[in-house]
Amino acid sequence: MDCFRVPDAIIENIPQASSNSQLFISGLSMGGFGALRLGTKYSSRFSGISAHSSITSPDQLPLFVEEPLEGYEQSSKSSEDILDNMLRNKGSLPPIRFDCGKDDLLIEHNRTLHQKMKDEQIPHSYFEFPGKHEWSYWIKHLKDTLLFFDQILRKST
Repeated sequence: MDCFRVPDAIIENIPQASSNSQLFISGLSMGGFGALRLGTKYSSRFSGISAHSSITSPDQLPLFVEEPLEGYEQSSKSSEDILDNMLRNKGSLPPIRFDCGKDDLLIEHNRTLHQKMKDEQIPHSYFEFPGKHEWSYWIKHLKDTLLFFDQILRKST
């Protein structure tokens, strides 16, 4: 499935959007994994990536889902790996930021991804804030994503 059907749907339904619009991707928790995975896999299509409290690998899914993991598997295992996608597209990655609450059950996974990115010299911004894996954290830090994307837009004009 082509992941760019969503932008096409946006262009068809929102008059202010066009094929010339810059694309950004963001998400939280499992959506944070999706944003990091898709944003790095299709890095040339996005102007920025932001994620909050992200699952950083499919093997963390059992923390949140009861279904068998087979339903979440991609046809290519390397396609699932965020760091592999980053390394494969290192020359074309857009700006990346991610954060996690210090009391989040995913904090160590986010710290590990941050360290691996540092080790591989992949430019990014990583932040830790007080908070857990919950809506109050994400509501508070959504503004960080919007400000990050705004900075990117201002630099590109």
